[in-house]
Amino acid sequence: MKRFHIFLLILLGFGMLALQVGCAQFAREQLYAPPVGPITTPEWTGPAPERITVTTADGLALTGLYWAPDNGSEDMILVLHGRRDNAGRMAGYVQRLAAGDSGIVVASYRGFSENPGSPDERGLIADARAFYAFAQERAGEEGRLYAFGHSLGGAVAIQLAAREELDGVVTLATFSDLAEAAPFYSEVLIPDGWESIVALAAVEEPLLFIHGADDDYVEPANSQRLYRATCSLAALAIIEGVRHRPNFRLIQPIIETWIGALESDQVDEMSLEGTASWESKAACETG
Repeated sequence: MKRFHIFLLILLGFGMLALQVGCAQFAREQLYAPPVGPITTPEWTGPAPERITVTTADGLALTGLYWAPDNGSEDMILVLHGRRDNAGRMAGYVQRLAAGDSGIVVASYRGFSENPGSPDERGLIADARAFYAFAQERAGEEGRLYAFGHSLGGAVAIQLAAREELDGVVTLATFSDLAEAAPFYSEVLIPDGWESIVALAAVEEPLLFIHGADDDYVEPANSQRLYRATCSLAALAIIEGVRHRPNFRLIQPIIETWIGALESDQVDEMSLEGTASWESKAACETG
């Protein structure tokens, strides 16, 4: 009888473990939930981007989009899209950036944009590093390399900056950590934390946090927390009348002005016109 009780306890333990694993997988699927249906091609206002393929450290071939730099520039901007998005749609948003001189690499992740694999935190970071390697190769030794991430892509950009060398990072409507952005997901069930505030401790690159004042999907308080937490040279722009969706008519000039101010060492003198609030701070003193 005693052996039978032990067997039942072992069986119950395996059952609970299987239930937790199953719930975790379901929660992950709901968290990332790539868009379903065919990927529509945006209307290009200028030259269409080139389709590229990169290979991740674990052997996945992922597709993305690429505009080469223009007018002798070697600078690159790596673009990381959010959940419920894809490389094609994100390229439609950022093509305003492609009208400038910098090259643009629009990344995508495993399980997104018809790419193989299943998304999780470790995998998305590996995917970003693969596209980073492509962008770095195109930038060469003289070019500057920046990362831009929207929503979940902002969390990916921060994790990338904690691992690789960039000249600056811009996030749009990103969350400070997953628990703040999606409290309805139990941390027990989702092993992916996306703790950007924790990752900031390893980020030395200049940071620009942009958020729509009317974003009710990821509230502006998330970017404010990230801005206060970082020890890097940082700036925060809150734009009135903007929600969660990327509005590059308003966002593009902020990004380009900040990059220009960064390269001329004038971020502390920068200001914005119109309805956007702006603040900046120097990097923490070390030593």
